[in-house]
Amino acid sequence: DAVTYTVQLGLFKGVSETSFDPQGNMTRAMLVTVLHRLEGTPDAAGDSGFEDVPSDTWYTEAVAWARESGVVEGYSDTQFGPEDFITREQMATILYRYTENKGKDVSQTAELSRYSDENEISDWALQAMSWANAEGLIIGRSENTLNPKDTATRAEVATILMRYCQRL
Repeated sequence: DAVTYTVQLGLFKGVSETSFDPQGNMTRAMLVTVLHRLEGTPDAAGDSGFEDVPSDTWYTEAVAWARESGVVEGYSDTQFGPEDFITREQMATILYRYTENKGKDVSQTAELSRYSDENEISDWALQAMSWANAEGLIIGRSENTLNPKDTATRAEVATILMRYCQRL
């Protein structure tokens, strides 16, 4: 249902004309592109400023927009890692920044101590993970694990974005 929902909204496209690859890992470039589409594909004022984002790829404009709008910061001032698989905590952080940038309330927090792997959440992602969990966007992979450093599949991201669109 989530894949159909996000494809029908025009947020996701398949990896080919006939394949969505739901169990495939989502890359950082893919997530930023999906959010760029959710935002209506606004033009970026310049290039991304990241050395590892070429000026002529399918994700160039999306990364440039995301950086300009404060949705992403990259690993450093010069490295974005567009082809790196996105982790659950990176996804939470990007969604948090995207939501905050839109002027929406990001004050909800969840008590993450119920998850046995709470201490695995990076300090920079803790607030975003707490918010995403409180909003019901990123829930545990089990009753007591969040798996913040695990990669997210395309189907998982579609599910999270469907929840996002329906709740926020």
